[in-house]
Amino acid sequence: MTGQPPAEDLGAFLGRFHPLWVHLPIGILVLLAILEAASLAARARPLAWLPSISRGQRSLILALAAAFASVSAALGWALAHDGDYDLAHVSSHQWLGVAAAAATVLVLAVHRVRWLYPVAFVSSLILMAVAAHAGATLTHGSGYLTAHMPAFVGKWLGIPPTKPVEKPKAPDYARAMAYADVVQPILKDRCESCHGAEKSNGGLRLDTLEFLAKGGKHGPVVGAGDPSKSTLLARIDLPPETKEHMPPKGKPQLSEDELTVLEWWASAGAPREKPMASLEVPEQVAEIVQTRLGGAPAELMLARGPTLLAAERLSRGSSVLIRPISPDGPWLDVNARPLGKAFGDKELAALAPIAPAIEWLDLGGTSVTDAGLAALGAMHHLVRLHLDQCPVTDSGLAALKGLKRIEYLNLRATAVTDRGIGVLSALPRLRSLYVWQTAVTPAAMKALGDTLTNQRKISRMEAEQAELARQIDAERFHGNTGETLRTAATKPNESPK
Repeated sequence: MTGQPPAEDLGAFLGRFHPLWVHLPIGILVLLAILEAASLAARARPLAWLPSISRGQRSLILALAAAFASVSAALGWALAHDGDYDLAHVSSHQWLGVAAAAATVLVLAVHRVRWLYPVAFVSSLILMAVAAHAGATLTHGSGYLTAHMPAFVGKWLGIPPTKPVEKPKAPDYARAMAYADVVQPILKDRCESCHGAEKSNGGLRLDTLEFLAKGGKHGPVVGAGDPSKSTLLARIDLPPETKEHMPPKGKPQLSEDELTVLEWWASAGAPREKPMASLEVPEQVAEIVQTRLGGAPAELMLARGPTLLAAERLSRGSSVLIRPISPDGPWLDVNARPLGKAFGDKELAALAPIAPAIEWLDLGGTSVTDAGLAALGAMHHLVRLHLDQCPVTDSGLAALKGLKRIEYLNLRATAVTDRGIGVLSALPRLRSLYVWQTAVTPAAMKALGDTLTNQRKISRMEAEQAELARQIDAERFHGNTGETLRTAATKPNESPK
């Protein structure tokens, strides 16, 4: 046997029913107003077909409205102690709700007094509307109702047009502050409607850095230095259909770019008053931030014509196979493998005129050494690199640290070891690494893979994939004419009759 729940828990539980109950008295009073209007209109001969409300019906409807309004006010009072809303707005709505309920009870008491009933009834409707508006402001924020009001309606009602809030011009990347210019705008767009100054679910406010650092009822929500300990990120990562997922289902969700920025910020120790230029920022995050600030990603744009002309000259002079990757871009595929040992450090350095345009580079089987790999530093757009069967060692791999776009790297049959591939953790986009016939151990490969794999992102994508598969299955037609039943009922070696 379990004991009775504490009074505060019971109150919090019942208070959550306030949004459900509060619509009942409003609907009943609006219905009564319609019936009263119909009764008045029915006195005119052309509208005599309209129904007229009786005294007994009026009494019953008002009794229901008074009862539901009283229950709604009591539940709202319990919800007010939940601590998730701004106290000033809560107090206003709280007392307006009590006054509206009391007015409804008063209307019930005087509804048989012919001259007093209309005044009391209209007054209760006005008070109920004001209380409802205060509740909407509390839930959705001030200006919610008039945010998209047409200009002519506002002019007719005497409501001045809402001036759009002009966002301050974002600073450039070098001067942008990590929190104020990068992280806070994301929290403002996606989180403040439920965790701001007017409403703070779970006692959590995310509208200022001080409140963010303080956390909510259950403590801090940002695991500075360790995203896996961040309650904020954990809630975002939950499947959308779960109750704890944030933002709640039905509200605008964070994009993958926004999540990437928040994860970086948490892993970087949640820096506050620090400019982006002073922090170690992965290229992927830097590109996202630059785009959000209104700038272009840090990518060198090359002219296709001059690049292809230079590539043609180099190809004729050295017999290296050079071809464009696409029919309209400047990016090149360079293949020196057919030249074998005749291609070495000197020949690699000679590719300098087209180095920024090289996206795929195959040096497999050539005589390029650690010293020659220094020429790769200018190939900052490199995506695929073959160094298999080249006389390179751990020392030479240090030259790859600046190649942030590399996705594929082949080091088969080279002299690299566990120590050498450790530097590859600086390549955020590396997804395919081949080290067959080297001294690299499985343990080192696993450690590198764990470093380069964003398991949180994979988990989110798997959850989205599972939800999409469920939706696809729900759209499919499933028909059965009994074949499976007949098959199950048929014994082995027995033909169905």
